[in-house]
Amino acid sequence: MGSSYRMALLLPLLLASVGASAQIYMCKDASGRTLTSDRPIPECADRVTRELDKRGLVRREIQPPPTPEQKRQMQIEEEKRKAQEAAAEEQKREDRAIRLRYRNENDIEVARLRSLDIAQERIKREKSALANAEKQQKQAQADAERYKKKNAAVPPGVQHRIEQADQAVAGSKKAIEDIEAEIGQINAKFDATLKRYRELAAANAAK
Repeated sequence: MGSSYRMALLLPLLLASVGASAQIYMCKDASGRTLTSDRPIPECADRVTRELDKRGLVRREIQPPPTPEQKRQMQIEEEKRKAQEAAAEEQKREDRAIRLRYRNENDIEVARLRSLDIAQERIKREKSALANAEKQQKQAQADAERYKKKNAAVPPGVQHRIEQADQAVAGSKKAIEDIEAEIGQINAKFDATLKRYRELAAANAAK
């Protein structure tokens, strides 16, 4: 005789014994045995437990506490959900800013050119500084060569000038590279702004 059949026979008796207003808890333990009680069953703390009403119908299923791996996965999902919500809120703020700042696509291009002009002016100043540093570098190196041709030691002052000029040249070149990279970022930013502006305009027109 199977356990399900025996359970069907015993359940009415169990319900009658605990009273009409009581509930019954039912679960299978680790060995597969069906356990019942009028209170939560300790042996099934890590298993699904069914709560039955006075008619023997399932009122609810009580899930076991999550395992450490399940908790970790739940935390990952929660963090992902929060990140998505934060990204959506940030997009809303950016959209509001675009609507308030730009009346049309031409306004975006004007703002782009204004930012690029500032960057180009900085490059112009750095290139002028680079030319001056390279001039100082050549002069210092020429002075050092004159001493070397005479088989004389290069004076510390001349060597110091060479080092300073080398640093100035390297600094100006690095600054120019950084500004050129910034120009790329400026264009990418305004390209994205223009694309989003068109998406918002299209969505507004479709309403």
